[in-house]
Amino acid sequence: MRCKNSILLALMLIALACQEPHRQNGFSERISASGFGTVVDGPWQSHEYTTTPNLFSDGINLYVSWIKRDSVLSYLYYSRFYQNTWSEPERVAQGEDWFVNWADFPQFSAYNGTLMATFLKKSDSGTYTYDIFYTLKRDDEPWSLPQKLHRDNVKAEHGFVSIAPSQRGFLVSWLDGRYTQVAPDDHNKAPTSDNHQSHGAAAMSIRGITVSYDGTLGPESLIDDRVCDCCQTAIAVDESGGVVVAYRDRSREEIRDISLKKGSPESGWSDIVSTSDQWGIAGCPVNGPSIDAFGNQLSLAWFTAAQDNPSVHVAFSAMDTLQLTPAIRMDSGAAIGRVDVVQLSEEAAVISWVEPQGEEDFVRAQWVNNRGQKGPLLTPSQTSSSRASGFPRLARHGDLFYLATTRSTPDGSSKIGLISWPLSVVFPAD
Repeated sequence: MRCKNSILLALMLIALACQEPHRQNGFSERISASGFGTVVDGPWQSHEYTTTPNLFSDGINLYVSWIKRDSVLSYLYYSRFYQNTWSEPERVAQGEDWFVNWADFPQFSAYNGTLMATFLKKSDSGTYTYDIFYTLKRDDEPWSLPQKLHRDNVKAEHGFVSIAPSQRGFLVSWLDGRYTQVAPDDHNKAPTSDNHQSHGAAAMSIRGITVSYDGTLGPESLIDDRVCDCCQTAIAVDESGGVVVAYRDRSREEIRDISLKKGSPESGWSDIVSTSDQWGIAGCPVNGPSIDAFGNQLSLAWFTAAQDNPSVHVAFSAMDTLQLTPAIRMDSGAAIGRVDVVQLSEEAAVISWVEPQGEEDFVRAQWVNNRGQKGPLLTPSQTSSSRASGFPRLARHGDLFYLATTRSTPDGSSKIGLISWPLSVVFPAD
């Protein structure tokens, strides 16, 4: 999912200090339909039927990735925003056997000139039998031949990838269904189910791996052997290289709260730290957490409907101790969720989420610090609770925030969009 690593903050400020961020290679800009923020036009608009956008900033470049579809093929594209110019769309990969899903979408990351992207490819005829493929690109070289990320060959669900760059490689987490179809000691049996809610022999797991910058896979590690089936994972790396993963856990009593673990694929993982919401739900809510790090501090945003009260919360912690502050509620009531977070300092972050207002649904964004102080409540975009609207993605690049969204079109397809607003408007009034 995106680099928000404070290691690159100084480089980012130097590179962007002289830029005029609202002039973008001749593309027009206009006020968004919500009345707040600026619609950013870009090369993705030349494509029909676009979906599942993602954002990533390495402090120097802003990347937008998306899937384009036609009647036969799916294509993964990206464009880079550098020195006030959007690059022409570049195709990362394509296929006629992809799994394209509103909640389980491609991830994109970058580090020091190396790019990494993932996509999902069907492995069998079952609805949720698909594998994760990754590809890398270095500078002006072509994208590498896509390779499978995980080492098993079970015809099962593998997805909900998160990526965070580090000095030693791309740290990756994902949900792995190899044990949902077969017993853990028998990986060669045929699948028993293709239903998200009724897996076979065992539960969904979450796993991690390091992908080196030459594309080599490190050791694969099990993070948790029983987790929620289809909620996004999240991963963050601090300035000293410490790694934390966040995911929706699943107890045998069907309590599905957010858990965090620190560690690495090479050294193993710590005991669980939980949000302890005590949300009991029989099926997956398709509503994962988001985390980000600044320095040695972590911010965690998540959705819960514990006590039949749908809500969005944020908490803070030092990366090394993983002791969460008391949860701070962000939504106005009856939240839909679909959260994202960008940490701005060791004490504060900006959270985005979806919630209703009257008969309509909107994307909200708000600054908050670890003492519970909040900035103005912003509404950068109207959206929908339908699956077609996907998950809004948030990134900070220079002195602007960017929000990527998906909207349905009258012909039944979809188009992605990008909205920006100044960093300065998120802070509380003096």
